[in-house]
Amino acid sequence: MPTLAEINRALAEVYDPELDTPITELGFVNEVQIADGHVTVTYTVPTFWCAPNFVFMMSQDIRDEVGRVPGVTQVTVLVRNNCFEDEINRGVNAGRSFAETFPADVDQNADLAALRHTFTIKGFLARQDVLIRRMRQAGLADSAILALQISDVIVQGDDLFLNVPPPRWVPLAAADLLRYLHKRRRLQLPVSADTPLFTTVDGQPIAEAELAAYLRYSRSARLNIAFNTSLCEGLLRAQFFPERQHDYSSVGDRLMIG
Repeated sequence: MPTLAEINRALAEVYDPELDTPITELGFVNEVQIADGHVTVTYTVPTFWCAPNFVFMMSQDIRDEVGRVPGVTQVTVLVRNNCFEDEINRGVNAGRSFAETFPADVDQNADLAALRHTFTIKGFLARQDVLIRRMRQAGLADSAILALQISDVIVQGDDLFLNVPPPRWVPLAAADLLRYLHKRRRLQLPVSADTPLFTTVDGQPIAEAELAAYLRYSRSARLNIAFNTSLCEGLLRAQFFPERQHDYSSVGDRLMIG
């Protein structure tokens, strides 16, 4: 039988596509029930009016990720606090597409995969922006940053250790590295040890002379995600966790650097 730890690891791979953060870290997951091979996941979105296409993507991803866990034979996903929760729950659990779930309301040529790809790119740029700016703050030159390979960067708790001469510590950047690599995998970019750490979304090198302009572009993606995340986190806390508002570390705040 699948264990709760295995299910939670699978759920940590499910990201809110607009906020670029795992739903487990955002506090969306309410309950996981395991009955033999049947797993039921109940989660709550921050507002009643959360866009149904984003909610549908999260429910679909939960079903897919949990379904890959060995021993899982059936997955039921129940979203709460959304104006279309009944339709989404029925559609996702029946294995229907978004267009099939909302046949009268959605352009049948609408491509949910294209929307997902767009937000994956935004997440890629936002996390890359954070990492480069934090490495600059740690005193690393732009030429050294762009020369880094994936194997040069080691997670040490919440921080990063750069195994380059001279060695450097980059504080509070481990989560951003892991999410950046997650986005590289989703974009089918290489993540092997000898791969350059920083490339364009097409896998091309970033020229040092072009880095300033590149960061102006990536900064807009980061700030967009940061503002959306802070808003959604605040709404979720106010509705369901008011007692935790004073000690909650905001994901959005951690993106607001530089």
